[in-house]
Amino acid sequence: MSEKVVKKGNEAICEAAIRAGCRFFAGYPITPQTTATEYLSWRMPEAGGVFVQAESEVAAINMVAGSAMAGTRAMTATSGPGLSLMTEGLSVIAGTRLPTVIVNIQRSGAGIGSITGNQSDFYMVTKTLGHGGLTGLVYGPESIQESVDIMYESWDLAEKYRTPVIIMTDGVMGQMMEQVEMPDFKEAPDLSEQPYVAGKRKGGRKKHLIMDSPYFGPKATQADNLEYNYAQYEKVYESWDENEVRYEEYMTQDAEYLIIAWGTSARVAKTAIRHLREQGVKVGLFRPITLVPFPKKQLAAIDKNKIKGILTVEMAVPSQFHNEVMHYLDKDIRVEKYRRGGGNMVLDEEIEECVKKML
Repeated sequence: MSEKVVKKGNEAICEAAIRAGCRFFAGYPITPQTTATEYLSWRMPEAGGVFVQAESEVAAINMVAGSAMAGTRAMTATSGPGLSLMTEGLSVIAGTRLPTVIVNIQRSGAGIGSITGNQSDFYMVTKTLGHGGLTGLVYGPESIQESVDIMYESWDLAEKYRTPVIIMTDGVMGQMMEQVEMPDFKEAPDLSEQPYVAGKRKGGRKKHLIMDSPYFGPKATQADNLEYNYAQYEKVYESWDENEVRYEEYMTQDAEYLIIAWGTSARVAKTAIRHLREQGVKVGLFRPITLVPFPKKQLAAIDKNKIKGILTVEMAVPSQFHNEVMHYLDKDIRVEKYRRGGGNMVLDEEIEECVKKML
């Protein structure tokens, strides 16, 4: 039964995972993710699932892969340095097409960085999950409610496309508290007959896990198998551009100026937009919700005859999201950028000043 509660972001997204049918979690504490691991340490067993505090992030991601191979809805959560350690396991998960969910509660880098929120993992997650050039569905929610809603449907999407789903929050969203409507509990489907699940099929015939990996398939040689299977993945990725793109347009109907931002940065930008509107400035927001697939066609369709200027906003220095946006915009539109790095928050008053300079 759905209910409205006040919850911390990390706890809310983990509770949504439980209610979505997740019954295995393996993770290793890392700020600002640790409260997620702490919450699941008691909540997962209470729900009849298995919680493992792994000895490292390397172990955690491989445990998640093994649990998915056993037919369980499995997940992990980490932050940037931990995600770096998981990249080989993520490559295996993407390559064997195991439906899993990974929550990346971002902190600033590079290296150990700082423990405060940032958006500097954009390239690491959206470009490729480690070696091999494969990826997964990637979401960048702006609120606790949106992160809960995305988590609740993430395994359905992961199982539909046989892909990992990565949810990108950050230290700000993970630690803040707000009212959220928690969804109903649902039963996870029986996955025992899925081709990626190890074990025996009905009738006693052995089921081979490797049958759908990128190393084995319907072709005769290993080289043929790799190419054939990667081509199938590419078809799946291409279908996302038509079927899975999500974005929000906020106060764009009459906008002459546009802010493009995602996640926490977009949430702060909305405050700046409301203040600017009160001053008569016609400004709106375009917010990608899916970072993979990226809303390429929607950005390319922004009309240079209507929009006089664009400001990208992100919590990353050097720029990452800004560079991705620039690939798809009409090159005749004036584009400026506002960034904060090193774990510093973007500020609504500074966004306002950046827009005013463009007038």
